[in-house]
Amino acid sequence: MKTLRFLLFLFSVFAGGSANAQGYNNLWFMGYGNYAALPFGGTNIDFFSGSANAYFEPNRSMEFSATVVNVTDSLGQLLFYSNGAWIANRNNAQMMNGDSLNPSAYTNSNYVYGLNLIDSHIAIKMPGSDSLYYLFHQTIDHVSPKWPDKCYLSIINMNEDGGNGSVIFKNQIILVDTLAVQMSACKHANGRDWWIIIPESYSPGYYIYILTPDGLQFITKQTIGTRWFLFGGQSTFSRDGSIYAMYDSRNDLEVFDFDRCSGLFSNARQVAIYDTMNSTGVAISPNNRFIYGSSGLYLYQFDLQNLQNYQTFTWDSFRDPHNNFPTLFYTQELMPDNKIYINNGNSTAYLHVINNPDSLGASCQLTQHSFVLPTLNFQSTPYYPNVFLGPVVGSICDSLSVGLPHNIVQSAGLRLNPNPASNQVWVNYQFPNNRDGWLEIYDPLGKLILKRRLYWSTTQLLVYLNEIKSNGIYVAKVFDDSGMFLSAEKLVVNK
Repeated sequence: MKTLRFLLFLFSVFAGGSANAQGYNNLWFMGYGNYAALPFGGTNIDFFSGSANAYFEPNRSMEFSATVVNVTDSLGQLLFYSNGAWIANRNNAQMMNGDSLNPSAYTNSNYVYGLNLIDSHIAIKMPGSDSLYYLFHQTIDHVSPKWPDKCYLSIINMNEDGGNGSVIFKNQIILVDTLAVQMSACKHANGRDWWIIIPESYSPGYYIYILTPDGLQFITKQTIGTRWFLFGGQSTFSRDGSIYAMYDSRNDLEVFDFDRCSGLFSNARQVAIYDTMNSTGVAISPNNRFIYGSSGLYLYQFDLQNLQNYQTFTWDSFRDPHNNFPTLFYTQELMPDNKIYINNGNSTAYLHVINNPDSLGASCQLTQHSFVLPTLNFQSTPYYPNVFLGPVVGSICDSLSVGLPHNIVQSAGLRLNPNPASNQVWVNYQFPNNRDGWLEIYDPLGKLILKRRLYWSTTQLLVYLNEIKSNGIYVAKVFDDSGMFLSAEKLVVNK
């Protein structure tokens, strides 16, 4: 196993973003390219009016399979989209340098149709930037059995090519291991940065990265739970970021609590169903009480108040009249209208809808094959991280974004080296007066972990980090002897 740990400072172009964010996460691309007559062709679903509106898209040349990522700005205007093989701009043409994404034999064989990998691509706007987007992506590297053994990073600058965008950094390998495809992302508790979660395959491990205005940083690999991954399945965070769930054919449902401050999981619990179907999709209700798992013939509703007592809904045997394909339960997504839309894993023109996902049992109002599409669709379900999630107000992590923006430099001129650190760190400082002072290091929950004396007559101290036992992002603060706060800096610990 090998993980490449680095900071990407090369593209740190910062500017404020728009305060109006209603357009984000409101557009769903799906369907085929427009190379044949209806019922083939592209479909869009938008939620700009507050409810789902499906319509035929006549200008799209890109074909989608299960891999789809599409990005809009705060006004809902299309910026770019991808099927995992190449990237298209807002004009439905190949973006500058947007070809040859995910180099592998599998990609080459699926270049026309798009990759068939669930949640294998995530696009995140770089914190503090008005133009840079980080695209995390995977393909199949090991064919038999199937799995990715690399996670790639590409960076898109929307200011290039007259506002049509350009891929300025492509196919950089950030992680090498046996991976499980189902990536997900969650806002940090400061309401600005992002946690990126990359599950390992054949081991219950999770690689945890953070994206900040300084770039991408590997934090830790956490081993938790009993899951033994196979290829396939879906993962998701709850809207408030406190719950993480994954559903797959080998392990059924596994659920964790998630700490948005530290980026770490806890409280692992699993529900084994032992059905023989290809368990695939998962979604969490807006009120955080119910988790829905898709398993072909069956849809399960798990109640977090009693996970082992679940409800079962059975496919009603409906088939698409055009081709007689069954409309089974496949991947899911909680959309802005607070309904869960369920794909069916076959080339059909129908989606299932859970109309009241916050309600128990039949009251959730599952309506099978009730949402009719203008074209056939094959497995396309976009993944949308919650861009609207704000800070955990009042926590030490909230102070990172409100009182402690990145790389704070106040009167003490605090600098930490190396950063990330493992067992020791040099603390460089310069007091503005003749008072001595103190260094204090706090954990992500605001607990004082370490305290050292600083003298005004010197400017450097080597600090051993024996008191810090866990990887994560800590806050180093400097005070003078009068108690006046002088400076602070984030400290990434990776032992």
